Amino acid sequence: MIHIGIVDDQKEARHQLQQEIARFSDEYAIAFDVQEYDSASAYLSDSNHACDILYLDIDMPNMSGMELAEEIRKTNSRVLIIFCTNLQQFAINGYSVSALGFMIKPVQWYSLQMYLNRALKVIREREAQQNNSAGKKLLIKDGAVTRLVDSGTIEYIEVQQHDLLYTILDKETGRCEVIKNRGSMQEIAAALSPLGFVRCSAGFLVNMRSITAVSRMNIYIGQKVLPIGRTYKESFSDAFSKYLAKKGWENP
Repeated sequence: MIHIGIVDDQKEARHQLQQEIARFSDEYAIAFDVQEYDSASAYLSDSNHACDILYLDIDMPNMSGMELAEEIRKTNSRVLIIFCTNLQQFAINGYSVSALGFMIKPVQWYSLQMYLNRALKVIREREAQQNNSAGKKLLIKDGAVTRLVDSGTIEYIEVQQHDLLYTILDKETGRCEVIKNRGSMQEIAAALSPLGFVRCSAGFLVNMRSITAVSRMNIYIGQKVLPIGRTYKESFSDAFSKYLAKKGWENP
């Protein structure tokens, strides 16, 4: 099931978009779960607001759609944002929040089809990539025990002298654990680079799927902050840009 959110302070606009999505659902035989929110605060206060696709009005009181998108991007790089607005002059700002596109109100059927099909393509490609990377296992010695670890659960690896510290996320509980193992950063980086890992500094190898935000000097994985080393800044930026392009982010 594809989860869609609509954030717009105008009830009529939400209803019209809901109708167009229902038409798309009927014509393409794709099921959607659609939730409506009349403000940015209503969306943020909903603990179950996880969406695959998010339609945002820009001109809303208190917090605009652009401000909401900026807030979302602090922790979520995956939700596909599509702006629905009368304010076409703000389209250029979509670059900063990796918007999939802009639709002018009232939303036209052709425009909705184009962007919704584009969003579904991104979602399918993500699922295919995730399936392809699933089952990539690493043998990691944890003391006297050798563990079989799914590479997708590794958030990042830190090197300390001759030891590698693997930070691993338990997706069921949301908790992280650290496994310490003897090893070489050069060797593990070479092994994991094809699986979406990239060095951001001499001391860290990061799983790009785990990144939630990037600033000029740091990488953020949820609340964790990893430094971007000067020597690795260009290579990291290039690898991360290619990763985003492959995942389907497009400029409006």
